[in-house]
Amino acid sequence: MCGRYSQTLDLAEVVKRFGLKQSPFACKPSYNIPPGAQAPVVCAGGLKLMKWGFVPAWSSGGFGGGASLPLFSAGNTLEKKFSEETTPDTAAPQEREGFINARAEGIASRPAFRSAFYRTRCIIPADGFYEWQSSAGVKSPYRFEMRDKGLFGMAGIYEEKSATFAIITTAASALVRTVHHRMPVILEPRHEAMWLDPKFRDSETLLPLLRAYDSAKMHVYRVSDIVNDPKNDSPDCLKPLDK
Repeated sequence: MCGRYSQTLDLAEVVKRFGLKQSPFACKPSYNIPPGAQAPVVCAGGLKLMKWGFVPAWSSGGFGGGASLPLFSAGNTLEKKFSEETTPDTAAPQEREGFINARAEGIASRPAFRSAFYRTRCIIPADGFYEWQSSAGVKSPYRFEMRDKGLFGMAGIYEEKSATFAIITTAASALVRTVHHRMPVILEPRHEAMWLDPKFRDSETLLPLLRAYDSAKMHVYRVSDIVNDPKNDSPDCLKPLDK
């Protein structure tokens, strides 16, 4: 899963990186973004401020059944591979808070996510994310970044009505797997425009994008336990832990 990330650069840098128009709102950089927080999200219409915790349009607070929309044509070879229902992440939030993650493996079949995957895809700007390694009952936080410490785009879905979003996750890369078995989907820059285009609905092209990012382009390091508390939002969250 992905339960915490950072976006520490000025919005002007986000606008430049993703080729957007000037941001319609102000937003301070954050070193420790938790579920439930308001965060900038790149959508087809530009940059928007949304709450992290996806609530489907048809939901009135719960996440029961809803009308489903088929993503695949009959006989599509990717349907079985990408539509399998999977158990939600064990650390998923309570339903009233919305879904913070959408598993890539189930996104094409779960009624909660299917329509958004088809119509309202988004990119969540980030310069790092955190995962926790469990050992002997103790959870230790680690930070994952690009080697150049630059901005990257995590694949997501959003709901306009509730102004909420979720980060799509997939099986971890070799690097992330040293800490956790899941990771956010990080899009290759060349695929970002296609991912955002609501008119592009070719599932055979979109679904294979939801894969682990190249470990060689990333690095990881242990950070302080202050990251465990979402109230701590300072540059200290990014500092490598002194051995």
